Amino acid sequence: MDMNGIALIDVASILSSRTGKKPSRLVVAILKRLIHQDWINDVLLKIGTRKDVDFMCAVVEAMDIHLEVKGLENLPEPGNRTMFVCNHPLGGVDVVSVVSVVGVKYPEGLLIPANDFLLHLKNIKDMLIPVNKVGGQSKELSDRLNAAYASDAQLMFFPAGRVSRKHKGIIADDEWKKNFVSKSVEYHRQVLPIRIDAQNSRLFYFVARIRKIIGLKLNIEMLMLPRELYRQRGKTIKITIGKAVAWKNLDSTKSPKVLAQEIRAMVYNL
Repeated sequence: MDMNGIALIDVASILSSRTGKKPSRLVVAILKRLIHQDWINDVLLKIGTRKDVDFMCAVVEAMDIHLEVKGLENLPEPGNRTMFVCNHPLGGVDVVSVVSVVGVKYPEGLLIPANDFLLHLKNIKDMLIPVNKVGGQSKELSDRLNAAYASDAQLMFFPAGRVSRKHKGIIADDEWKKNFVSKSVEYHRQVLPIRIDAQNSRLFYFVARIRKIIGLKLNIEMLMLPRELYRQRGKTIKITIGKAVAWKNLDSTKSPKVLAQEIRAMVYNL
């Protein structure tokens, strides 16, 4: 729904658009509470019509997020086509925070492949390249992604494809997908690793672990991410920016899959 030109979150409308059916009032009421719809809309109203990187900066301010950043001197100058790759510890505030730090440097723009569900946030839809996490990827969306690779805009990837989980007591991304390596070489983009230090609640990791133990395929912990977003108010997030790796220096004797895990290791060693 819109209010004075500001796009607000409306669970009922989103469910209707994605299912083609009118959702029950009970389901809507539960989901509104689960995702903190009223709080999110209050934040959106405060931010107003600010867009893209400016919107991300406004969210950091509105949530009173404190950023500790190291390695700003490693950010390439504008015009140097770069693939920024980051770990994904939180599922929301981590993206907002790192974009607010990196994006302000690049007038050519910063593009991010993201779940097509996020297009409901109209303030940032122009900087998102929609990726369908549920169904197959259409040719149109694939073409848009390739056009972004070929463009002069900067790109930011979260190659794990999902939020970090706890593995043997350590919170870390799953294995990184190789696509960003292949595309960096194909489109002559340097790769720059960025580490984000933050974590979700113990409950989030507990639910993820229990779901895995019982073999439930439905990713129920993802429904908790709006709650986790709400919990990050007033928190400190640490961001460490590494040094860029030229695409020519990506070892051609190694597979993209192997290189992706090596770059993942670089991130966690920052």
